[in-house]
Amino acid sequence: MPYFSVDAINLAIDHIVDRYPIADAILLPEASVEGRAIKAMKIANGAGVRTGVLFLGGTHARELINPETVVGFAFRLCDAYTSNTGLTFGPKSYSPSAVQMIVDDLDIFFLPMVNPDGRNFCLTGDDPMWRKNRSNHSGLPCRGVDLNRNFDFLWSSGIGTSSNSCSEFFKGPEAFSEPETRNVQWMIDSFPNIACLVDIHSYSELVLYPWGDDNNQTTDPNQNFQNSAFDGVRGVLNSGYREYIPAGDLHEHVVMAERLRDGIAAVRGRVYRAGQSISLYPTTGTAHDYAYSRYFVDTERRRILGFTLETAREFQPPDVEKDNVITEVSAGLVECLLEIVCPAEAEGKSLRLGKQEADVKPKSSAVSARSKPAKKAAPRKAR
Repeated sequence: MPYFSVDAINLAIDHIVDRYPIADAILLPEASVEGRAIKAMKIANGAGVRTGVLFLGGTHARELINPETVVGFAFRLCDAYTSNTGLTFGPKSYSPSAVQMIVDDLDIFFLPMVNPDGRNFCLTGDDPMWRKNRSNHSGLPCRGVDLNRNFDFLWSSGIGTSSNSCSEFFKGPEAFSEPETRNVQWMIDSFPNIACLVDIHSYSELVLYPWGDDNNQTTDPNQNFQNSAFDGVRGVLNSGYREYIPAGDLHEHVVMAERLRDGIAAVRGRVYRAGQSISLYPTTGTAHDYAYSRYFVDTERRRILGFTLETAREFQPPDVEKDNVITEVSAGLVECLLEIVCPAEAEGKSLRLGKQEADVKPKSSAVSARSKPAKKAAPRKAR
């Protein structure tokens, strides 16, 4: 079947929120450049402070499969929890108790379609391979900003970005110049219990973690993205500069990336490659590096593990392959959630990601506070 329109994605989000008591709408502060609503939701059961996980999709317009992946996974998670039936992805199954544990112990945030204008342009416009959003900054010859170069991580460095508005990698006139990236920033600011971000892209079959600007090292904290003494050599591979990452943080990223990879592989044997994001190409201004870097800029903030998941072998797989990719990636996302929640259960204490849970006070006012009546069981998803 054809890829979902922008309206269809939004209707799917509304359906989940309306039908399942464990799903709540999140009111994002800004519409897209062209005035489209950008919708998010939280899936959780019960009150109290728990660790949060944020899944993003659709940052790049032409990567049409990923908003459907994110919203489809949210639907299946809600349906499995509500019906107490567990989850099955091909040969890989998760018990009802595993699903219950995930929803009872975590706050799971979904922003399925970061860039609705770009998606709409791909589906209805003249360029099905459009990458950017549809901003039109005064005085610039070309439209659009690459949203995954617009976050405030080494934004001005030029590493893996362009200041030419006609480039696919145009970083924008300044960091967070775009309402779409400001919405992601708002999500992280408004829910300080978020301890892991997974930004889902296409394609390449990769699970990537920080850093994107240079190779990692764990021994010299002086070589870090805030130290201007290394401007000009940072991002030049084999120059002698390597980006510092604490050994414990690197271990956490590797463990999570490999578990996500193995969950995907269990479905039909596709083995994604897990590794540092610079292994694809040097980048700055990306969502996952920004999320992780925030703690180094301000240690009062929570540490957030950041990942980019590159799904599939093409931007827009045909129907059968699209369904296969969504199925295998969904299993990987379950493994991601289990990696966060299971150590806490085993140790009988707060999750190991980030600061102690007692220090975190999510802004509940950002979630719709309407009282939900009991809902009928949702119909099974037809794809």
